[in-house]
Amino acid sequence: MVALRVGTPEHLAVFGQGLDDILSSFESTMPSHQEIQNAWCDPSLRTALGLDNLAKIAALQTLDLRQGSRALLYDLASSFGNQAASVVNFPTELLSGLRATIQSSPIASSLSEADVLEVFNGEDAAAKVKAGATVALGVGLAAVGTAIPVVGQIGAAVVALGKAIYTILDAQKKALDQKQAAVREAMYQTFPPLQTADSVTDSGLVQNQLRSILVTRDWTPVFLPRFQGEWIGIERDKGFAFAPGKKTKWSDEFGGDKAEAFVPSGGVGLIPGTSILTSVIQVNLDPRGHAFSNFLKGGDDPRGPMTASNPMSGAQYVIDTGSFYPATARLGALAWEWATRTGSPYLYRLDVPRMHAAWKAYCDAGSDYLRERVFPWYAKFLNAKAHGGADNVNLEGFFGSAVYYGVGSWACRQSGGTNFKPVFTKSPIPSGRYREQIKAANLYPGSAHSGGFLPILSEPGQGFQNCMGTIYYRNPAIRDVLDKLQERQRSDLRRTLVCAYVRRTDAAFVGEENKALLDLLNKQRALLLTSEDRFYVNMLDVPEGETHEGQDWRGLLLKSGVPALPNLSGSKKLRLDEAEPGDPPELPPLKIGDPVPPAWKPKVATLVPGALSHASQGDEGGGRGEAVAAGPDWRDLAAGAAAFGGLFAAGWAISQRWGRKSTPE
Repeated sequence: MVALRVGTPEHLAVFGQGLDDILSSFESTMPSHQEIQNAWCDPSLRTALGLDNLAKIAALQTLDLRQGSRALLYDLASSFGNQAASVVNFPTELLSGLRATIQSSPIASSLSEADVLEVFNGEDAAAKVKAGATVALGVGLAAVGTAIPVVGQIGAAVVALGKAIYTILDAQKKALDQKQAAVREAMYQTFPPLQTADSVTDSGLVQNQLRSILVTRDWTPVFLPRFQGEWIGIERDKGFAFAPGKKTKWSDEFGGDKAEAFVPSGGVGLIPGTSILTSVIQVNLDPRGHAFSNFLKGGDDPRGPMTASNPMSGAQYVIDTGSFYPATARLGALAWEWATRTGSPYLYRLDVPRMHAAWKAYCDAGSDYLRERVFPWYAKFLNAKAHGGADNVNLEGFFGSAVYYGVGSWACRQSGGTNFKPVFTKSPIPSGRYREQIKAANLYPGSAHSGGFLPILSEPGQGFQNCMGTIYYRNPAIRDVLDKLQERQRSDLRRTLVCAYVRRTDAAFVGEENKALLDLLNKQRALLLTSEDRFYVNMLDVPEGETHEGQDWRGLLLKSGVPALPNLSGSKKLRLDEAEPGDPPELPPLKIGDPVPPAWKPKVATLVPGALSHASQGDEGGGRGEAVAAGPDWRDLAAGAAAFGGLFAAGWAISQRWGRKSTPE
């Protein structure tokens, strides 16, 4: 692992002249959340913000990815010679890929779908980088350790999100007064307030949180929930918001001056093994509006199907505001890819026990909230109504069923019975339907309309409750991903030379919970000092100031005969422990989350006979029936150019099994 000192010929060879100031800060070229709100209200702003043309929106997102990925790599490899620089290190074997990414082709101000294909095509990365010519961003990202299918899927997400933003704005052509109640209600259904106390933007998360974390020996906070503690609800103007933890005073132009918001706990919120950034769960259903008022008078439950009194199906009222931080989510996913490639020293900057504890607590707290606040609510409401006190009932328990959208992974299909007494067939762990996948027929009565906004009016039967799995155990199966991650940490110490390149102060070795891994590090280092494999250690990647058993680690390696300059002629398929059985563990491929929030999709659903929505892990929903399709999903949106669709399809197919090539060929 090397640190390129700023101003030296080595640094200039990779980063060139004049990039230090450009890469020192990240500022998204995409309009902020509030600017998009303003553009929705005032079409005249769209041209100024670059939102009047799909090709411009695609270019802005791609510019963000190029700038953001280059900034993260700059942080990982550049040393300013200060104390903080002791953490800076980058694998020498990836320096050519680093240079290719930093000096990748500039992004045009307008990109068609075919152009996006070219930018994010990472195929033949090694050969293209070796040729020495300027390459596309996708080639550079593949050459620094990003799986080629993931590069293509990120490109697909750019197209899908760009189309969604353009379509939702184009559909609203009139100038509207954002102060009017009806306008705010309609706007909040599509662009709700973010409800976070620090009022962060996507740029702020990348610059002040993501970049700050990735220059330390502990990357764990990137993959921890944004909020911790018991789940709570906040009534806001035109809806409700839910998250764990504490709340504080908050106001903005749209939310009013006497509102409350949630206090982040320090985590970024990226779900491990995915590009899904989760934040506040919001219900954009006005508790004073017609649909809910009609329900209180005995009308239809607005969490159900679209009706004369309910303008859209229940599932479309729910949104995770993490959807509005696409740059943070995508760049965090790149960091996951860089850490989890075989032999990566960055793998040991992830504290797996801490991630296990945080996500289990997050999901358990959500389940507790549903049982304690949601299940009893309707009975309390009916009792209050009978005694003339319905107007004073706290509404949180009704809206709070949306917490399941944040933590839930539905485990069953309805295989028989009636709507009043359904019979369920439960799928084995880790199968489950997550978020938009829950909006499909035959999962529970009304699931095609309600999705993760569970229409609970009384304590559900035990069969229903048994189906309420969580994302910790089921798709996206955080527990399994983290177990595999920990297996990889142990395996790489035994099978590769990474024990030479990590530090004892990396997060994976710190604390009582990680003592066994630290012991394994010490064992493998002792073994390395007498193994023939030591002659393949690259001393350029061995950190300065690192110790082993109280002695200078670099000095011990050199004393054992390790050459000061690397031996590049030997095999890289090394194994320090011949007793290690079988093949190395493979992490499940990165799951690219649906970049399009449900609220941005068509409001009118269509029945698709005999179909069920996609569910990872091999369609674990099972069964037959009818699914509700809310128009084309992101896979369809991404397939406008045949080659681009093929590239995405290849990545999607690979993501259906647990296995991938850890490094690009």
